[in-house]
Amino acid sequence: MQAYVNQLLEDIAEGHRPSDYFQESREKTEEEQLEESLEESEKFVRQEAMPGFSRYCGLMRESFPPKEMLSESQLKQVTTAFVAMMNSWNLEVAFPDDLPQQRRYDLLMDILVRPVMIFKHGFYCFDFCTGNPEGCELGEYCSCLKSE
Repeated sequence: MQAYVNQLLEDIAEGHRPSDYFQESREKTEEEQLEESLEESEKFVRQEAMPGFSRYCGLMRESFPPKEMLSESQLKQVTTAFVAMMNSWNLEVAFPDDLPQQRRYDLLMDILVRPVMIFKHGFYCFDFCTGNPEGCELGEYCSCLKSE
């Protein structure tokens, strides 16, 4: 299985955002950049239809093996590489420190099919918490449980 994981790690590395992804044909003025940033924010607030993350990074959910087939070490390798790749797309992930690798893996795999907006002038952080422990994706690891 490690050979497959190694190939998967290479595929994840290829999924990093290309350096010219946001490249413009000309340099924009500060005013134009500010306007573009505000338009980006408005688009996010309007929750316009967005494609799943797999469309950006080129990775398909089906390429990732079930978590039960991976060792703890392999899960950590894949999740660490995946989070680094997401960072290249201005996407961050905030996991509770005590969240097991298998849960991290599941949550990251769900991001591939989830609608995602890629920000040029900012970033988006997946924290997986709704602020209400009932129905929270983090389950018993939800930080809301600790604050109640």
